[in-house]
Amino acid sequence: MILTIFYFISVFSILIFIILIAIYMIGLIYSSFKGSPYVPTKRKIIQNILKESGLKKGFKFIDIGCGDGRVVEEAVSTFGAKGVGIDINLLLILRAQIRAKLKNLKNIKYITGDIKKIDLSNYNMIYVFLMPKFIEEISLQLEKALMKKTIVVSHGFKVNRMEKYLKKIVTDKSFPTYVYNK
Repeated sequence: MILTIFYFISVFSILIFIILIAIYMIGLIYSSFKGSPYVPTKRKIIQNILKESGLKKGFKFIDIGCGDGRVVEEAVSTFGAKGVGIDINLLLILRAQIRAKLKNLKNIKYITGDIKKIDLSNYNMIYVFLMPKFIEEISLQLEKALMKKTIVVSHGFKVNRMEKYLKKIVTDKSFPTYVYNK
């Protein structure tokens, strides 16, 4: 009897684990189709990018396609920014919210949503790590924000529409990072 109960609990636990992994994978695939796949960036690289981009204490910072929120966390915890992360993947947003709560971070907010519907005009710095096709789709929004003295940071890929505003290229072992400022 005890072995039967143990067997049932084991099978049930494995089944739940498989279902959760499947849901997580579907979320990642969905994110890939909507903008970019989830590709985490190492903490040292994030710190260097934010420092070289000129992030300052009190800046309003947004990470478009924030994934698990590690860039926003770094902006808030190390640089004293007020951070917002937005991603289409609800599971990654939940993960980011849990991490921020466990680290007791204040001045941080995560939103599940479509960036094409977000007003970017109130931010001092916008960070993106997206595929070129999606960057192109939001490049007009980015350029409008840039006109209001916002710093736009694109990790990995150029924002072709804003080439004339390119101020710096930060290089590291993974991808170049392009910093735009008017």
